[in-house]
Formats: sequence, C-alpha cells, structure tokens
Amino acid sequence: MALQIFQPESLKKLSPSFLVESRHAFRTLDREFQKHPVVGIYGLENWLTPTIALAVHVDPNQGCFFKPQDPSLTELANMIDTHRIFVMCTESGKFQFTGKNIKVDKNGMVLCDMPDDLYVIQRRETFRIAPPIDESFKLIIGLGAGQELLTNVVDVSRQGLQLDMRAEATDVSAGGYWHTCYFERLSSRSANFNLQIKHFYQGNDISRIRVGCELYDPTKQTLREFENLVDTIVRARAMSNMKKWYLDLSWWMGQNL
Repeated sequence: MALQIFQPESLKKLSPSFLVESRHAFRTLDREFQKHPVVGIYGLENWLTPTIALAVHVDPNQGCFFKPQDPSLTELANMIDTHRIFVMCTESGKFQFTGKNIKVDKNGMVLCDMPDDLYVIQRRETFRIAPPIDESFKLIIGLGAGQELLTNVVDVSRQGLQLDMRAEATDVSAGGYWHTCYFERLSSRSANFNLQIKHFYQGNDISRIRVGCELYDPTKQTLREFENLVDTIVRARAMSNMKKWYLDLSWWMGQNL
C-alpha cells in the first residue's frame, strides 16, 4: 500500500497565525513523532521527487530523526548538509518545517536540526475542527423580541459551523436564516453575524438535532473573528495548551456583555 504524503505550502501563502511559538516547538513535535507519521521530505524549490520517511523521534539537542522508506544511496548522499522542507499530517493537522543541516547516520537514519519555523496548517477554508471541551463556550442565536437560544458548537470552520440544539427549541428549515448570532464565553462575546441553515438531522439523543450552517453575508470583522477562532483552537491543540485556548481570541478582550 502506497504511503500518502502531502506537498508543502508556499511560505509566501502561509499565515503568520499558523506559526507555532518556538518555545512550544519541541513539545509539539515530540507528541506528533510518537505517532510515527509518514513524512514527505522535499527540496526547498524542487517538490517533484520527495523522499518518503517515517518520523521516529525528536531530541532537543540532536534534532529530528526520520527513517527513509526504500531510499537509494544517491538519494541519501544528495541530502547531506542541505536544507529540506518536511511535511507530515496527523489528526492534529498538517505540520511543515524547514529541516537544516541534514545528516545521515550509520543506520541510514536522516537527522536534521530542531526547526525554528514549525507551522500547523489549516489547508481548506471549509475544514471543520472540534471546539475545546469548554462548557463556557456557546453560540447564541437571536430569536427576536429579546429572546435568545443557547446552542452547543459541534465543530467550526472559517466559513460555518455545526450546532447541537434542542429539537423543538425553534423553527429549523434548510435554507432558512438566523440573524444576530454571536459566540460567547463567560463575560466576553464576538461581534454579531448571520447564519444560513444548510442541513439538519437528528442528534445522538432523540430530543436533540444537529444543524449545519454557513456564514451569510459576513462582515470583514466576522471573517477575521472566525479565522482567528479556528486558528486559535488549532494552535492550542497542537501545543497541548487547551486549558487557556481562549486567551488568544481576537474578541476575548473586546466586547463585554
């Protein structure tokens, strides 16, 4: 069975928000390397003929260790003392970094220095991620006449989300709209935005339903806040820092209720 690898993303297109803080790089890589994911090793400019390897382990002093899969001696020799782009994907996301000063040890293992440019990349605008387990994090739907409905966020992307709610809490129909929605966590909230209902189905409990929604006519502020929300969760999860995930939200220090 062929091992699946993924091409690098152009550094010019990578958002600064994808960059993992250098002080968290080792911990992040150490956790991901324990899963021994497949890695694509690419030239800095030539992405046509990558080397396929398995991530083995990472050491804060010696760097990153990889086990190439069926490499030729020429292929290994050409990598020595070069810099390469490393790309690996796990359930935590797509990771990319530049491995510098590559070496090959006597066992045929490929080594590179600890990277200082580790990126965790969200590759698709519609890629949805599970929110943190945080009972204080809710989506509020305005129902008019001062009434509001609290819902649970099942997953979220830069363009929409999926909600869990009581089956008969309000009218739900595909193509319908909800206005004056906002995220809330304790005493802080996002800006208001509108959602269009795309689909719905019964949840795990017969008394609840799952509702898939997309942003409708979003403002620039809403797009920024959704992007920031997703990137904040991805980055916090990659760095195993979910307890304080909300501190990087763009609206956390903003609007008070």
